[in-house]
This record gives sequence, C-alpha cells and structure tokens, in this order.
Amino acid sequence: MEFWGVEVKSGTPLKVKPEEGMVIHLSQASMGEVKANKTESVNLFINVDGKKLVLGTLLSDKLPQQLFDLVFDRDFELSHNSKSGSIYFFGYKGDNQPGEYPLISIYIL
Repeated sequence: MEFWGVEVKSGTPLKVKPEEGMVIHLSQASMGEVKANKTESVNLFINVDGKKLVLGTLLSDKLPQQLFDLVFDRDFELSHNSKSGSIYFFGYKGDNQPGEYPLISIYIL
C-alpha cells in the first residue's frame, strides 16, 4: 500500500485511472483554504461507469472534512461544486488481491 492523494480544482473534474492490477481506496475529502467569515456548502461527486453520485457534503464552518471507505478497481471521476477553491481527496493505492476487498455493487434506479 502507498499514499494516494489528488487536488480537484473548482470547475475541473478529475479523472482517476487505477493502474493495472491496483485498487484505489478513497478514505477522506477535505476543503482547501476558505476565506475568513465565508460559509460554504460543497457537494462532492463521483462518476463511475457513467453514473454520477453524490459522495457527501462539506460545510466550511462545521464539517470541512469527510471520511469514506470506498475501493475502486476501475476508472472514476471526482468533482465538486465549490466556486472558491479546491477539494483534496486522500487514501491509498494497493494491489488488487482476490478476496481482500468485499465485492460491493451499486445499483441506481
């Protein structure tokens, strides 16, 4: 396993491509600098297999970080709706060992 982290700038979705035989474990999102006395609500999005989902919402004054426990073995795209700054996503990448991660399927109706 090794550290993995990316900056997703305002208005610019970021495509993430795990290396062959690797997975990316997404474990945290954090807001970048927020201007003093400015409260902001930021929705976090992920697009997997053409399906855009809301991961959560960050609040600059109450919840500037959010934890996840998501594992991806395929390409995905991260984005957010902040108008004023970057969001940082962290986790780690590691070998895709059979049986190491539980198989989870997401169905969108």
